[in-house]
Amino acid sequence: MILFKSFLFHLLLLIPSSIVFAQTALYTAYQISFPYVTSCSNNQYYDTALLQCSPCPLNAIQKTNDPTQCDCIDRTFYYGVNQGGGSLLCLPCNSTYIRSSDGFGCVTTNISCGLTWPESVKTESNLDGNLYTSITSSSSQPRIGNETCVQCQTGTWPDPAGQRCTPCASVTPRRERPTGNIRCCNASETLDGTCLLYVEDTSIGGFLYLNRFSTPTTSVFFQQHLRASFFLCRMNLNSANTRSSTRTLLSNATACQILANIATMQFFYGSDGYAYDYYDNYIWNPQSTPTVWTTDTNRTSIPFLTYPLTYYDEISASTYSWIPAKFTQNDLMRIKLAKYSVTGQFLGLVDAFDTHMQFCGGGYSDGRPAFTFGTVYKKSCTIRADVLWNSTLYETAFFDPYVVFTRNGSDYMISCPVVVLNYQLLTGTFPNRLADESSWIYHRRFFLVDRISGLTTNNELRNIHYAESIRILTTLTSGETYIQPPVIIVEYNELSSNDIGRGILVQVTFESQYRMDLNKHILDIWIAFGVLAVLGIILGFFRTISWYSRTGNITIDLLTIGKFSLYLCNILGTIFFIIMSGVSLWWLIFFKRQDAISLVMPTSAQQVTFTVLVVVGFILKTFDILHLIFRQASADIFFVDWEKPKAGYKNTVSIWRTYFVANEFQEIQAFRRINVTFQLFFVLFLLKVINLENIATMEAGVNLFPSIADYKPEYNGILRVGIAFSMWLATAVVQYLIYVIFYQRFIEDSILNFVDLCSVSNISVFIFTDNLYGYYIHGLSPHGITDVNMKEMIMNLERESNQMSGTRGLQAKSDEQTFIIQLTSKFRAEYNILISNYQNQQRRNVKNLLGEQEAELLMRSYRNLNEFLCAFITHSLPNDRYTIYRRSFLEKLLNHEFQNPASLTLSVNDQESRLFIDGEKNFTRSLFTGHENSLFIWNAATFLFIDYFAFNYVLAAIITYIFNFIAEKMRLSFGRRNLAAKTLIPKNFLI
Repeated sequence: MILFKSFLFHLLLLIPSSIVFAQTALYTAYQISFPYVTSCSNNQYYDTALLQCSPCPLNAIQKTNDPTQCDCIDRTFYYGVNQGGGSLLCLPCNSTYIRSSDGFGCVTTNISCGLTWPESVKTESNLDGNLYTSITSSSSQPRIGNETCVQCQTGTWPDPAGQRCTPCASVTPRRERPTGNIRCCNASETLDGTCLLYVEDTSIGGFLYLNRFSTPTTSVFFQQHLRASFFLCRMNLNSANTRSSTRTLLSNATACQILANIATMQFFYGSDGYAYDYYDNYIWNPQSTPTVWTTDTNRTSIPFLTYPLTYYDEISASTYSWIPAKFTQNDLMRIKLAKYSVTGQFLGLVDAFDTHMQFCGGGYSDGRPAFTFGTVYKKSCTIRADVLWNSTLYETAFFDPYVVFTRNGSDYMISCPVVVLNYQLLTGTFPNRLADESSWIYHRRFFLVDRISGLTTNNELRNIHYAESIRILTTLTSGETYIQPPVIIVEYNELSSNDIGRGILVQVTFESQYRMDLNKHILDIWIAFGVLAVLGIILGFFRTISWYSRTGNITIDLLTIGKFSLYLCNILGTIFFIIMSGVSLWWLIFFKRQDAISLVMPTSAQQVTFTVLVVVGFILKTFDILHLIFRQASADIFFVDWEKPKAGYKNTVSIWRTYFVANEFQEIQAFRRINVTFQLFFVLFLLKVINLENIATMEAGVNLFPSIADYKPEYNGILRVGIAFSMWLATAVVQYLIYVIFYQRFIEDSILNFVDLCSVSNISVFIFTDNLYGYYIHGLSPHGITDVNMKEMIMNLERESNQMSGTRGLQAKSDEQTFIIQLTSKFRAEYNILISNYQNQQRRNVKNLLGEQEAELLMRSYRNLNEFLCAFITHSLPNDRYTIYRRSFLEKLLNHEFQNPASLTLSVNDQESRLFIDGEKNFTRSLFTGHENSLFIWNAATFLFIDYFAFNYVLAAIITYIFNFIAEKMRLSFGRRNLAAKTLIPKNFLI
């Protein structure tokens, strides 16, 4: 078929360019935006190369039914030149004449020839240009006369319109058809119906017609069009006398588009003989005549295919301000596609969202969500390979993308770059697959499916290329006031004829991503972490020093260093969790509540910092909880029985009261004010039933209950952490307040009940969490004896309620029963001797080696330890004294007592232990409930950690419940074993 319009080449050179060509608003550079227009006025035409309106020349208006062309205002004008578009020269006919049927002359009458083409045609002139039938010799018009039928002679042939016999001097004569010898041009000089004799440069050769499939073959389309499109696009550059400011209008625009299409189908491969090699070296950047083009030269009619290597630096510079970012929620980013057919015809400027850029959905779904500014879009689907071979469903077309934006109330357009991941350098490398974007090569044109280049010379379609993935990457820059031109990233895959009819499915993906420079935000995160980490290290040192003084160590050993490391795990884990939660809440609030879009979610690469916070926070808190369980399950515990034996009976004190108190202590070891099961259930209710999970979608604004027709964006890990943490925190706060304000006041307080039980049972509890530090629960009954019958027990409680007996407190007329103990090393040494004897006897009991005599020894060792502790509390040990204090506000705040018993006096014998009134129930620090904050953070960190990677709140809840269940069972199991090891109570009595 014939693709290119013929024109009077020599006539064009003879007419001054200032007369022939109208002045147009030219596309000068890829950085410069130009007005976005959809229609032109009557005296303008739509320039398909510039995508804007240009004025029609004198005596011409927009052509009827074709806004891309100009035509003379009526038939009283004939064409001096008609190159299409605005390349038109309208000259007047004499008053008694009208434009001839071919348009290039004036005639008096119109006739029709009855002879079969090509033997005869209508003509107005002889072959030498004189009028065939001259009317007047005084006319100033180039030719004027009647029309008649003439037979073409040797050396001429009919022109494409069958209007005249065209001499050999014509640039694009066609060959005779259907049979016969070719006149004027040899067969080798005629391609696709075009004689290239006057435009072909014989010094240029080596054309390769290979496609870029895994097994390259000769493409019949490339054979038909590569040479012709190259020479016809370049014909204004091969002659020095045509290099003028208007020379570009001499190019055949359709030929240039075909050459660009071929280069696109070959993925812009620049090896010798390929389309892009000829385009770049001879048309866009001719090496032989470098002065023809400059970087700012107007290049009308020639497609712009590749950005300069400086493009990345230009859009990354701080001075970049091409596209203002003035988008609000639900605003569309208007990407337009200049669409061209395979044979170079301009098919219009279409909306990208109108299914032109994606396979998924076709015309049955709305593509607008993919282009809603700020909404991260991703859609994948599978397509049968057979369907991609169906030309009626997916046409082969080529697209140049543009973005439309508003500035000062007017719409403008600017080109968008295309990154083809399949682009290959001559060295064999693929620069566009690298993470370093500065090494990318940016192009301008892409296609969805190539069903053309795989058609071989024997008319067999062997392969096709299809866009396996398309990603639109939009970058906010310059303080979020501008956006860079969106980058279209395309990756192609290949199907061969062997894949047809086998039911093969291919997966295609379309994405729309947004990003911005978050280096400042990331730096702020690490600054916050650095500041808090320094404070945390100081606090870790302080806690280590406090522990060091409480253990009575005199040297810094590996245990001290290990303890410091474990304290750092606790503190740094909390810091990581706090920063993670704060960052996620910040993104959740400011991204979701923004009216004008100035903040977009981090990309996967930018999200690495947040991932570190999630992972490291979870790991550190897990180590901290394991350390907590080990520390609590290794504390020294002893139950002091104040009950006195009955007169005359030495061993009449019942052990069941001690067993009962020990069992109650065993039960509260894993007690917590926050019920994790209820916590997980209610959080899931809020997230999954109330649908608060939908807040975490990657779109500005909130839509909790989207309809089936609505596109639901993917979730973002940071936003999921933010909404999940806020629900977790809110639920925990509400649960804690309900427990503190209502439950423990009106139903039960397990901790207070245990303290009361100790008094009713006449049992005191010593808990030594460290060598010289611990807690004391004073359980001495004001009645003296509690091993009584029911009646006496009721009467005792009645007298106590009526204040007819003494108080329960350690001090006279005091109710303080809980204390913090700071012991002297002398007391601890005596205690260790007694507890060692006791435990040695107990281990013999465990091995069933005790007889009656050994049991008596065990009983005696227990009684000695019990009497020693009772004597200590009642001030009956002259060498082991203690004093009761109240802690200062600072000591309460830091949970540290600043005076060490060893420093109170100079003499070791004069040192005394110290008891601090524990109104805050600090003894619960030996239980789970005393570390509610750490456990809460660990549970939350586990939940958020699992969901961050699984995007599944239900799975996160299940795993969190399992982990918490394991931790509780470990605490109870190890605590039970510890109670059995540190007391006389067998494990089978601890239920």
